[in-house]
This record gives sequence, structure tokens and C-alpha cells, in this order.
Amino acid sequence: MREYLKIGFINPIEVIKARKMSRKQMLGYFALLALLITLSMTTVLTSVMTNLRDDGQEIAENIPAFEIENSEFVTDNQESYIHQTNTFLFFFDPNGEISLEEVESNVERLSVPVGVALLEDGFYLNVTGRTLPLAYDQLDGFNQENLVRLFQQLGTFSPLVLLFTFIIGFIASSFSLAYEWLIVALFANIIATLQRIRSPFRKNARVALVSLSIPTLVISVIEAFGYFVPLAFELKLAFSIYFIYTSFKSLRPKTKDK
Repeated sequence: MREYLKIGFINPIEVIKARKMSRKQMLGYFALLALLITLSMTTVLTSVMTNLRDDGQEIAENIPAFEIENSEFVTDNQESYIHQTNTFLFFFDPNGEISLEEVESNVERLSVPVGVALLEDGFYLNVTGRTLPLAYDQLDGFNQENLVRLFQQLGTFSPLVLLFTFIIGFIASSFSLAYEWLIVALFANIIATLQRIRSPFRKNARVALVSLSIPTLVISVIEAFGYFVPLAFELKLAFSIYFIYTSFKSLRPKTKDK
């Protein structure tokens, strides 16, 4: 396995040697690449959770006292209040100065993922443009403490939930990688045919898997730092094909000079 890791991550123009990889080594290599993608996803998720927690704490510290009594919004604070963070847009309006349409338009205009609104006529939750209304007769007894607790719990998950999230992420990464691997393997087969190299698909698939090493590593690291990589799949495909083509050239039959 160490030999193939060296080829994949250090000397990719020799990926042709991966044709000798055993089935066990191939599965292990696939799991390693899937793990790289999963770690990148987990890093991004951790960053999102941290932002949720920090923004939730910020909102919680500034929520005015209120309570829902007999289906009515009761508060001593009669001033409308709006608080924006990177993740939330919070509206507190006991006087009817802010309409639901204004809430929705501001959430969309400011590109904030979550909008939370305590308005005179009801409670509204807007997530990525979709609004969930809750009438106050459904929230009797709901007060500042309850809402503060909800915001404080955002971004906080138990170790069991984190483990479950990692497992789901690994499964999703495996499916994504399997799709990319299949496409690259098909191109590897085409390249072998065009260069008149007798190489069965199962061996070309091993070459294709190892050729994905550097593109997968580089893109995963970039995305782990929170940057979006446009055309990520196309870039992976282009570099993998280049490595395969360059490596297969060494096996191309030489024509005799007349």
C-alpha cells in the first residue's frame, strides 16, 4: 500500500503501476480517499456549527423579555428591534411595524440562512427562503427564557450525534467518490484503447482510483478552509486524465522504422 500511496500523492505520472494493486489494497485506497473527503466535509460542518453557536449566543444575549399569554404577545419593551449576524436575522416587533413580507424580503436580500421573527401577530421561522408560521395560540407560555435556551443550544451536539454525522458523511463521500471513480475509469479504458494497450477494465479502474489522489487531496484541503472550488469535478477529471494519459504513453507499442 505504501508504494501506491507514494505513486498517487508524489509521482502520479507512474499511476500505470497501480494495475498490480490487489483487491484488498484497492478497497483500502478507496476508503482513504473517501476519508479525505469526509474530513474536509467535517471541517466545514464544524465551522458552520461554531458560527451557529457563536451567533446564537449573540442573539440570546440581546432578546428582550416577553411572554405569550392567552395567545397574545406580551412585553414591557415596546420598541421594535432587529439583530443581524452572519447566520441569523432576528426581528422583535410587538407593535406591528414590521410585516411578514418585510421579514422575507430582508432575509433574501441580506442572504442570511435563518430568519426568526417575533411579530405582533405571530412567530415566524424562515429557513433558506421558506417560512414556517406559528400562531401564538400554539405557543401559550412561551417566553424569553425558552427562546434564549433554543438559541444557546444551536451548534451544540453530543458526541454520539457527531459520530453519527461523521458516519453519514463518510457514506455520502463514498458514493460521490464512487461516481467520480467510475467516470475516470471509463476514460482510462478509452485512453488504453486509443493507445492500443491491452489492459482490462478492472486494471484500468485501479489506475483511475490512484490518479484521483492529488486532485482529491488538493480540493479537499481548499474546501476545508471554507473556500468553494468551482468546477471541482471537472478539475479532478482533467488532472486524472492527464496523469493516466502520461503514464499510459510508456506502454504504447512502438512502431518499427521501415
